[in-house]
Amino acid sequence: MKKILIILPIIILNFSLLSCNDKSLKISELDLLDFNQASILKNDIKKTLLISGFDTALYKKNDTIEIIEYNRSGKIKNVWRKSFMYSIYEEYEYDSLNLEKQKIFFTDFKAIFNFRYEFDSDSLILYKYYTTPSIGISKQDILKPAAIFKFKNHGKIKESSQFQNNDHGKGKKRITKYNYDTKLNILSTKEILYEPNDNDDSSLSSNAITDYYYSNKKLDSTLTTISWIDRENQKQSYTRKVVYNQKGLALKAITMDSLIIYYRHIK
Repeated sequence: MKKILIILPIIILNFSLLSCNDKSLKISELDLLDFNQASILKNDIKKTLLISGFDTALYKKNDTIEIIEYNRSGKIKNVWRKSFMYSIYEEYEYDSLNLEKQKIFFTDFKAIFNFRYEFDSDSLILYKYYTTPSIGISKQDILKPAAIFKFKNHGKIKESSQFQNNDHGKGKKRITKYNYDTKLNILSTKEILYEPNDNDDSSLSSNAITDYYYSNKKLDSTLTTISWIDRENQKQSYTRKVVYNQKGLALKAITMDSLIIYYRHIK
């Protein structure tokens, strides 16, 4: 009888652990907080034009400086962006879970990046790896995560680290932390730290802190402060505010209180 009494609690404990594992988050339940995708999909937007509200050496007022096209899921399909030397063009493809599986970066040549994912449901960490072919990625880096996403128990993202992939290959590392309003369970601030890699022309780090403002739990505007230490060891910064309409679509971006970019959404 004593042996039975000892074994029973172990059986019950194992059963409870199995039950907990059954309730673990699945990769499809993770929330990467893509505000843009949700509003683009809900409003059936096919394309967004960014239009300059001021003159610069690169473009004139009312020039279209960026064009973003979306797929059926509201994810970015391709981006054209006006630049100094040449225009920049990007293409994106996604897997069945709407996770980025390929990015193609066009400038004066073509740079391709391919990705795969692994999810650890116990630690709630999503790992993103490069796969071949990917430009500028060494054999050693293929084995290392290209990005790491950490999540809270309810599935919302809390931290990420990933590289800015461009025509030079693996660019700056971007570390992002997400902070939430505990009462309303909505994003309150996002902090990004940019760290240059060994091949980066710039040896300077920078950070961006974004505050999120809501009206009736709907995103109303964001205010981002970008800061860095220049080569003279002086702190520099500027702000960028984005204003949204009642449908959750961006209306305009205001940089340094006066430089305005307007958003035109096309269905």
